[in-house]
Amino acid sequence: MKYNHKYKFLKPKIIYVTYMNISDCSCGDLSKITAQDIMSKDVAVVSPMEKLSTAEIMMIKKNIGGLPVVAPKTQKLIGIITQRDIQLSKTLIGTEIFHVDDIYSKNPVKGTLNEKLPEIIKKMHNNNIERVPIVDDMDNVVGIVVTKDLIRSLALFFENNFKEV
Repeated sequence: MKYNHKYKFLKPKIIYVTYMNISDCSCGDLSKITAQDIMSKDVAVVSPMEKLSTAEIMMIKKNIGGLPVVAPKTQKLIGIITQRDIQLSKTLIGTEIFHVDDIYSKNPVKGTLNEKLPEIIKKMHNNNIERVPIVDDMDNVVGIVVTKDLIRSLALFFENNFKEV
């Protein structure tokens, strides 16, 4: 089977990808990988009533760029807030005390546990986002797929499916 991918090896087992539309690739087992296989399961979430400063501190402490926003009583996904959102609000509005509810993005792009990796990648690309909260059948956050998860998964995929030339 021949693949139309351009790549060059820099060191053994390290691949530099110059072009590859991975979301259209059906080679190997890539199309069988699900969100559940690659998502981060220990997800920090925030309530819309939380102060922005608290959300920002959570992101800094956990070294993450965004938090799913969940309904206080049901824990259902209702939005997402990012470091960028907070920085823009500080720049445009000032340093008044605000809450997550004032600036979070409502109706976020989300994925399901059984959603395939190529679909998650397409969602991220088409919506220009770096994280996709993963929800269960009740819309509760059970994980999150971030760019780092994709890179880790793709690195393993390449390592297992491409041999040195």
